[in-house]
Amino acid sequence: MDEILAKAGSQAVTFAIRSGISIASSYAIKTVATFVTKIPEADASRIQKLRHKLETRMEIVSSAIDLIKLVAAKGNTNLGSTLRLTRDLKEEIDQFDYKISEITNNFQAKKNQRDSIAAVETYIADLLSRIEEVIPLINLSLTTSGAKLSTALPQYVSPGRFLQASNHIIENNKDSKQTKQSQVGPTFELTMFSIFYNVASPEASSRVTWKEDMRKAMFTIWRKPKADREYDYLIKIKESFDDGRYHDTQEETPKLIELDIWQITKLFFTASGKLLKLEERNSPVLVLKVDKDLKSPLATDHGTSTENIEWMAFGECDYNDDADESDDSTAEEEDDDDNTDAKYSEATEDPLSISQSISLLEYIIRLASLQCNDQQSILQVHDERLSLYLNDENPNSIKAKRYNLDQVTKKLKKIDLEE
Repeated sequence: MDEILAKAGSQAVTFAIRSGISIASSYAIKTVATFVTKIPEADASRIQKLRHKLETRMEIVSSAIDLIKLVAAKGNTNLGSTLRLTRDLKEEIDQFDYKISEITNNFQAKKNQRDSIAAVETYIADLLSRIEEVIPLINLSLTTSGAKLSTALPQYVSPGRFLQASNHIIENNKDSKQTKQSQVGPTFELTMFSIFYNVASPEASSRVTWKEDMRKAMFTIWRKPKADREYDYLIKIKESFDDGRYHDTQEETPKLIELDIWQITKLFFTASGKLLKLEERNSPVLVLKVDKDLKSPLATDHGTSTENIEWMAFGECDYNDDADESDDSTAEEEDDDDNTDAKYSEATEDPLSISQSISLLEYIIRLASLQCNDQQSILQVHDERLSLYLNDENPNSIKAKRYNLDQVTKKLKKIDLEE
């Protein structure tokens, strides 16, 4: 299915590239910071210097490791051995907090204080040495593979939609001590599609057929309060019977789908539903690849099977509502800049506003996934990390051709105007 969507020209981004290494290291650094407050000043000064070196080395290496994981996930076989090397390093960092805690637990007894201080100092120095050994190898691998960290905003990213999505995320971030779920952004009124496979077809593209699952689906994103995680999000997709069709409310109940945002492993965006062979649909479509086998937001390397993968596609809800034609005429305004034909409320601070903007939903999911994976605000993440969540990793994507003023003028001169 990934290959089919790639060949269809869909823009794609992988969300399984979690920055677990930086999360683990920052937690371990805090453990050391607590320890130095309990020891003599001279010893604390030495360990603080080692702690600072460890922190800076981790900042340097974490972005490179994230990039290696992303490039390797896209099929770069040259990074296979380096990926194994970084996995070993990550395992050591994951165990760092446990080993430091094990050492400092002996600190309570006076006879063990000096031994504990020496053991912490030796262990940090040893990990520093291992990281410094790995850095040149990582740098060599990235250089020979041709992979680069880029901070440039991709050409196809809509600045307007990106700013709107950022505003929704930042507004929600202001309530740092949430005690209940809070909605992020507007409610998206969409049509949902699912797939079934025709195993009898010899061609891969013909084996996949999309079918309408919900004529009118209300798609919302909610931030969940968690004691151990500052950023965690839940997606709710609820069917609405107000879709211009007959429903027997005594026999039918609206469908409800809930999934954690970290269960989305890949996102595909296509400017035209026709690329996915969705009949009569020429507006944007968003496809989510959901891994039901993911049970934890901290999972990085995991095994899964096709039985646990679910594909969901969402397009604009374009049913005709004859009862309120005046509302339809207002809602059908086009956003030519983004080519999304989106309905969008200007009251962006109102989480209950209704939108059909597929591109706005796409960017909110990207940014929310970034905050969930990195456990920090989008205003604090490095540009390189943000770029990973905005750049299209599919080389087959069809991008709109851009012309400068001279090119446009030349084309206009070729047009014959008939009276």
